[in-house]
Amino acid sequence: IRLAILWHMHQPFYQDLDTGAHALPWARLHALKDYRGMVDVLEPFPDVRVTFNLVPSLLSQVQTYAAGAGSDRLLEVGLTPADMLTATDRAFMVSNGFHAQPDRMIAPYPRYAELHASRDEAAGWSVDDLRDLQVWHKLAWMDPDQLTSDPRLVRLVAKGRGYSEEDKAELRAVELAWLRSTVEAYRRAQERGQVELSTSPFYHPILPLLCDTD
Repeated sequence: IRLAILWHMHQPFYQDLDTGAHALPWARLHALKDYRGMVDVLEPFPDVRVTFNLVPSLLSQVQTYAAGAGSDRLLEVGLTPADMLTATDRAFMVSNGFHAQPDRMIAPYPRYAELHASRDEAAGWSVDDLRDLQVWHKLAWMDPDQLTSDPRLVRLVAKGRGYSEEDKAELRAVELAWLRSTVEAYRRAQERGQVELSTSPFYHPILPLLCDTD
C-alpha cells in the first residue's frame, strides 16, 4: 500500500487588525491542545512520513499569541484576578468556561465536573469557585501528554481545587512556552526529514464559503 497522509491545519483569521483582539479563542486553544501534539506524536515512529498543510492565517495567529501580543475575551477574563471580575465578566466566564468536550475534557476531572453540574447556580458562586473555573478551563485545553509529563501541570491537576492567582500565573507561563514551541516543532520535524510542509492562500479557510462544488 502506498499511503499519503496529509493533515490540513487551519483556522479562520479571527484577529481584528484595528484592535488586535481575536473575536474567538480557537486558534489559541487548539494550538494548546492539538497542533504541537500532532507533530510530536510522530517522533517515536521515524519511518512514518506525513505532510502538514499549514494555513498562514493559523500560523500568524499562533505566532501572535506566542509573542504575548494576542488577546481574546476568554483569555482576558480568564487572567483577570477572580476577585476583580465584574458581574459581566463572571457571566461571560460561566457561559464560555465550559466550551470543552464533556466526556473527555470535563467529566475526567472531578472539580471541573462539579462546577459544570452547578453552573445554573453560578450566581451564588464564590471567588474560589470562579478562580477554579478559570484554571480548569485552561487545564482541560492543554495537550494531554503535557498534562501527565510537565511537573507544573501535574501539580495543578493533582491540586484539583482551591487555586491561587499564583497558580494561574504559572499556568499562563506554561501556555506561553507551549505556544512559542509550536511552530518550531514543525520546523524540527521538517529538518529531520519526517515532515513535508505545504501551505495555501492566507484566507484559505473561507474558500468553502465561496465555492459551489456543484
